[in-house]
Amino acid sequence: MLIKRLRALREDSDIKQKEIAEALQIKPNTYNRYECGVNEPDIAMLIKLADYFEVSLDYLLAHKPKNTHSLPDLSHFLLNGDYQIFGRTPTDDERQKLAAVVKLFFS
Repeated sequence: MLIKRLRALREDSDIKQKEIAEALQIKPNTYNRYECGVNEPDIAMLIKLADYFEVSLDYLLAHKPKNTHSLPDLSHFLLNGDYQIFGRTPTDDERQKLAAVVKLFFS
């Protein structure tokens, strides 16, 4: 997936491989090999590439991180958890409304 992302990012930016190579201080054929899949960049170069294109490493590598906190866990906490808002425990009605808002935005 890195191959497709690198090429798409470069083409969308209307930049030549040589320009990217110069900016990253590598040889043009080195960058070409990354984009063609002949070689893979090391982690330091991946960071430079992500910074250059102003994208995250997750995007560059097409990685979708596993969500460690699921919506049901958060909803359960909002409905039943021990927390305070503005220095007081929310009412049951307020808890229901909070859970509904979270569900609306994160579902």
